[in-house]
Amino acid sequence: MLVSGSKSDRGLLRENNEDSFYVNDKLGVYVLADGMGGHDGGEIASNIVVQTLGKNISLSLQHRNKDNIEHIVNKALCEANEEIILLKKEHIELMNMGTTVVLSVFLDDIAYYSHLGDSRAYLYNKEEDKLLQLTTDDSLVTEMVKRGNISKDQLRTHYLRNIVTRYLGMNDLALHDIRNCDFGKGDYILLCSDGLTSMIDEREIIAILNASIAMGPQYACDSLVYEANNNGGHDNITVIVIQNK
Repeated sequence: MLVSGSKSDRGLLRENNEDSFYVNDKLGVYVLADGMGGHDGGEIASNIVVQTLGKNISLSLQHRNKDNIEHIVNKALCEANEEIILLKKEHIELMNMGTTVVLSVFLDDIAYYSHLGDSRAYLYNKEEDKLLQLTTDDSLVTEMVKRGNISKDQLRTHYLRNIVTRYLGMNDLALHDIRNCDFGKGDYILLCSDGLTSMIDEREIIAILNASIAMGPQYACDSLVYEANNNGGHDNITVIVIQNK
């Protein structure tokens, strides 16, 4: 049985919250988006994405169309991308808008996931007390690490860390393959915007998730957001924590 918690917070420095999320425990569909673009564009883009993906993926699963998760997810991502591009063409003030996205779909103790941008998915194994980053950021600094221009330790603080190389709202969008992992009893999946990971490191995330096992995923979400704000809250912070009970 899936149980989840979720929380979205403006943070301490931003005037508005451009993050959005969708949660459907019954069908096992979870979507998180971190908008960008100004003039309310980021908020509009992220809301389009979570509603389009959440509705379309859930509808396909509800009709027991579970044979091809990759087709279902990629079709929904393309539809959301087209909707954002159309809106940008119709409204010049929204021409710079776009959004990252990370999502997970659960079927028979398997977690399927995909992403664009620097919103992340993690798997936390409570038995081994280990946190595994499932997604690799589509960002300029990640490419710089791969080329050896900067070290991995510089990722969280580099001045170019907010530049993403893939996002919804691109004309030439290249999608990632849909990946999956086993999702054992008691394990957690964490979906989060970079407002969390830019403020707290993986050791802090592990400590919070471990301390939250007895209290449940909503307590974990509340604690993660609190700690991100306690460390500065420089950006919007959104987290979804899913537990396999």
